[in-house]
Amino acid sequence: MSGDDQLPLEGFDIEAQAFGDGAPAQSEAVETEVAATPVESQTADFDGGVTSAESEPAADTPVADAPGLKHAPAGVADEDVAVPVSVEERSEPEPDAPSNDYAAPPEESSAEAPASESAPALDPPANEPGPVVEDLGAAPSASAGVAASDPSALYFLTNRMNLNGVLSSRLVAPRESHDKYYVDLLEQVPGWVPLLTQPPTQALIEAVTVERGAGAPVVIEFPLDVAKKAELRQPVAYVPALALSQAVAIHFREERDLREHRARGYKNIHPHDELLKVTPELFASDAPGEGALTAPAGSCQVSWRRIDRIRGAINAALASVQSGEQLAVAAAFLGEVKFPPAIVLPEWIGWRELDDHGDVAEHVDPDLGVPDHVGFRAVYGVLGEQDASNAWSPNAVLDGVATRIQGAGLAADAVDALIQNLQRVRSIVNVEADFEPFRTTARALVSAKSLLLVLLRSELEELLAWPEEQTGADDLTRVTAAVLAGRLRGLAREATTLRSLALDDLTAAWAVRVARGEGGVLGEVQFSAPTHGTSLKLDGVELSTQDALLPDPVAKYHKVADAKKESLRIAVSRAVGWPVTHRITVPTGATKTEDAGVLTILTPGEVQLTVSVDEEDFLSKLGALAGGGKRKVLAAFDLQNTHRLD
Repeated sequence: MSGDDQLPLEGFDIEAQAFGDGAPAQSEAVETEVAATPVESQTADFDGGVTSAESEPAADTPVADAPGLKHAPAGVADEDVAVPVSVEERSEPEPDAPSNDYAAPPEESSAEAPASESAPALDPPANEPGPVVEDLGAAPSASAGVAASDPSALYFLTNRMNLNGVLSSRLVAPRESHDKYYVDLLEQVPGWVPLLTQPPTQALIEAVTVERGAGAPVVIEFPLDVAKKAELRQPVAYVPALALSQAVAIHFREERDLREHRARGYKNIHPHDELLKVTPELFASDAPGEGALTAPAGSCQVSWRRIDRIRGAINAALASVQSGEQLAVAAAFLGEVKFPPAIVLPEWIGWRELDDHGDVAEHVDPDLGVPDHVGFRAVYGVLGEQDASNAWSPNAVLDGVATRIQGAGLAADAVDALIQNLQRVRSIVNVEADFEPFRTTARALVSAKSLLLVLLRSELEELLAWPEEQTGADDLTRVTAAVLAGRLRGLAREATTLRSLALDDLTAAWAVRVARGEGGVLGEVQFSAPTHGTSLKLDGVELSTQDALLPDPVAKYHKVADAKKESLRIAVSRAVGWPVTHRITVPTGATKTEDAGVLTILTPGEVQLTVSVDEEDFLSKLGALAGGGKRKVLAAFDLQNTHRLD
């Protein structure tokens, strides 16, 4: 591939395809969701064809009625509600099974779980996203009457398998936030997290362990200040969500239960030994009471799946960083707007492009005069609807992106530019054209190049391990591609080797604000670039430090004395592989022959050879440099200066 064969090529016909969120039904009180039907997926063959593969159906998870457990109304069913904020696999291995990286498949049972029904949505209380006992109607006592004494802590009761979901997402969130789920108290109060003000009764403990494979009961302890004072007078306080970083301890009933928890290793769970405790007395309450809870009258409707995908994009942006320039791009995606003059980024690189948790109608429309902006928005939206762990078809992704672009209202020339880029991507994905390192051209769009990298390597770890000399990706393309890969997979399932615990907890705090109806910016982002290095902070927490920003090679060239510029242009061009012009002056009457690349000149006169590099063309190439190319040129500059000093 050469010249214009790089991104983009010709356009192609697109058929409209609607995209929308389905709405899986939620299960009632102590019933789990019915297994999904097999899904047929398409994947691209190496020869460009498409093959179909039928995914394995999910195992049914039957539930028996717990003693004294009442069924509460099911919450609102929404497609975006079921999100991957659990561990990579749902599992309950045998006690003596060796530690593994991911949980094993769940145990199956002969019992069948009935289909669930969804209830109508409840409006949140006016001017108050959080639960207010007086207005929302607190739950009746879960342990008969009012609390026996003033609470000293708040307790979230669940089971060991759901604990894995909490640990992977770093969030305690409503039932709707769990993809892999075993029945616990969240089932009874859609949209809320119930916090007990006293240790759980036996009826409540039975309610969270009733499902086969759920494992032992677990209590996550929180301080009193995570709830409002008025709620502490009730047996149960209801909150929209909690960040795990606020937890005081994670309690197990027996040493055996803790041993079982520690025996299994998960790539997507940060170390947390400092929270683990064995506290038998916390599970020994003899207070009477039933296991039923009553949800408050309203809750903030949150798309937890989308929240996880946004957090995945944020995490991937930071994980991709290898230089000060790339750190600046990541900072822009997180919301930074102030940069040194040397950093010039497209206006569409920003927080508003990643944060689409709310109503689509509330999202700022892309600039129709900037095809790359429209292209990124289309790709980001389509990848957010995919689940590569269930089905992955690059051609289906391209179809979805093309449909969105076609309906964006772009001018004809802008549509042509995007379509040509997408057609080039499709030809490479389908092995109809070879992949070659990118070259900087006016027609090659960042959104298309980033999409191509993700379609070829959808796993973030594989994408980030792809050497720059093989991809030709500049700083902006590398970070943008990582953002798209993180959007595709989400955060909770990503290996912690690619995650920052500090950033995970900061994005969890943002998710809690969203659940409270606050939303807004991710936090206070600060990118600094002093002469000794660069750094990125979020809400005062330092997330990354990198080398100093590279100097501008054009400015550096202009500082060279005019008499030395020609030799510098030649030396730098040869060092980085740019063409150098060679002119031979042959005397009149000379005889010239050429054989196998060897030019022979027969003449009694003197042959003159001149070497040159056009300055205008040289400066144009310097100005277009980014990433590794800029570093290579600057190294050649420094080497030439050293030689002159010698």
